[in-house]
Amino acid sequence: MSEKSVRPSTIDGIKSLAKSLKRDNGIKHSEALDCAARAAGFSNFIHANRELGDRPRHFLWITARWFDHATKERGQETLKVAFDRPYAELVSPSQARNDRYLGNVRAEAPDHLVILSMSESIELARRHVCEVARTLQFIDITGLKPSDANRAYPKGRFDNRVPNQDHASVWWDPVHRRHVLADEPYVRADDPISEERIAWAQRHGWEIVKPAWGSIYWTDGGCWLFLMTDRAKGPSLKPLVDALEKGPKPVAAKRWSGFSGAYYAAVDTPGGRAAAAASEATVPKVRKPARKRASIAYNMAFVGRRLRPDARMPVEAHQQVGKLLKSVLVAASKRDGARTRIDRMRSELDEWVQREYSPRELDQETFSELYYHEDDLDPRSPMGRDEMILHIENVKSILTRHYPDCPPLDEVKGQADRAIASLRGWRM
Repeated sequence: MSEKSVRPSTIDGIKSLAKSLKRDNGIKHSEALDCAARAAGFSNFIHANRELGDRPRHFLWITARWFDHATKERGQETLKVAFDRPYAELVSPSQARNDRYLGNVRAEAPDHLVILSMSESIELARRHVCEVARTLQFIDITGLKPSDANRAYPKGRFDNRVPNQDHASVWWDPVHRRHVLADEPYVRADDPISEERIAWAQRHGWEIVKPAWGSIYWTDGGCWLFLMTDRAKGPSLKPLVDALEKGPKPVAAKRWSGFSGAYYAAVDTPGGRAAAAASEATVPKVRKPARKRASIAYNMAFVGRRLRPDARMPVEAHQQVGKLLKSVLVAASKRDGARTRIDRMRSELDEWVQREYSPRELDQETFSELYYHEDDLDPRSPMGRDEMILHIENVKSILTRHYPDCPPLDEVKGQADRAIASLRGWRM
């Protein structure tokens, strides 16, 4: 086994590789430890132990569910991956939405991510898990964050993208506050950067590098990562390349070390246990009545589906409310803010009463006089602001007494409150 074929990222990984090197090459244990440490990017085992020995690791479990339509088999695949920082510090929810992979996951626990889309086979499930893991590895190593800024291209134009661009992504450097472009075309690991791409970088004054790290998109399938940035404005790419060289090797489905489980099987993680314990310790909230259950739907011409209270107010109460509203409409004829809202109230109540009573229970003449035909009211009858407000408050009181607490009633009472606010600001 070549020491360059595996790149461990932990002391335990270095020790495990050292055992294999000692067995395969017949060397001393101390020599094997140094070889394994060099494979991890350190000068020797002492150097590795100094850098990694006391460094806390944060583990994240990533799960993908799968269903094979041909065999009708189903299950889930989970991989445990170590990072220098917890998931919440690696990427924010808004940043995750900018990424092709992280935008398709849900955090079921602080340390457990579940891929939302269902895979069509166990192989695809493992591949999708590794895509999420590699994305987080890249973020953990470089400190870059996913971005959706197309203005990051040369001169802010997508037309100026690198030749033969494939599987492109944009990254934000929060330290230098600049963007870094990436793409992952199908090239071999040992292929040099093409002359066409070098000419593009020189033409735009950009820097382009090809780190030896591998690929986020498909490290098993012949893709390779390129990083690009503006030489004058962007951050230097050398620290990013150096960090990737020393970072953990990108996880890959061909080196799968995860575990399988039944479809929707619970994945036991420390974060999940802590969240469950905290939930059990929380004092249960008093469940409020389901207010929507106090509403009933109806269809209104040219409007569509609406809601009204699941009750009916006595006709006498409708008559009283109608009289109060019509009196305010006449008195506030010159105050559009109040008049418009009162008009909306009576229109809504007029719709309700039509559905609360059948024509046999409520004759046409009585119905038509409930909320309209205010012509018989004397517009010369003086009514002050306070009296108008009192009439509206009485309407709210009547409605509250006869209808259950529900969103439709809130809407009508809200119109009443806005009418009152308009009247209070009226300089009569």
